Amino acid sequence: MAHLKGVNLAKHLGITPGRVSQLKAQGMPVDSYDKATAWYTANIDQKLSPKLTPGVALPPVSRTAAAKVAEIIDGAYDLQAARAKRETHEANLAELKERQALGELVEASRVTRAVTTWAAMARAAFEKIPDKTAERLAATADAQQCHALLTAEIDLVLADLAAGARSLKFDGDDGRA
Repeated sequence: MAHLKGVNLAKHLGITPGRVSQLKAQGMPVDSYDKATAWYTANIDQKLSPKLTPGVALPPVSRTAAAKVAEIIDGAYDLQAARAKRETHEANLAELKERQALGELVEASRVTRAVTTWAAMARAAFEKIPDKTAERLAATADAQQCHALLTAEIDLVLADLAAGARSLKFDGDDGRA
């Protein structure tokens, strides 16, 4: 009686050569594929190891599950998309640096400081109006003259503020408009 090689029988049954040796010790015939397959099917609990059953196909994976797995794998990391995203961000940063160099963009904190300073100057200038006009207004009994004096003084203050706003510079500003 010719014995089959354990490696060939293992491939036929879908098990390891070591498992063939174990089953041979349990009484599995090794002289033909048919006898070994019949013994294996009859003596091994196929519910516990259905993948080891020769000739029995595994249940097919549903196409939706396979599609989901493929989608997860494809979407996990797309190198081209990552590179495109990085290059887009680099281009945006380069554009911002260029606009900053041209003086089109300034830091918000610098603008806030400049505007706060200008607003404080405006308040101080308006608070000085009564001090500048008090004596002249007290000497005038005519309402139209009082109005004209106040209007002239307010116009002077506004003209000074406008000139100051035109020449307004930010901290660390290099003089570009």
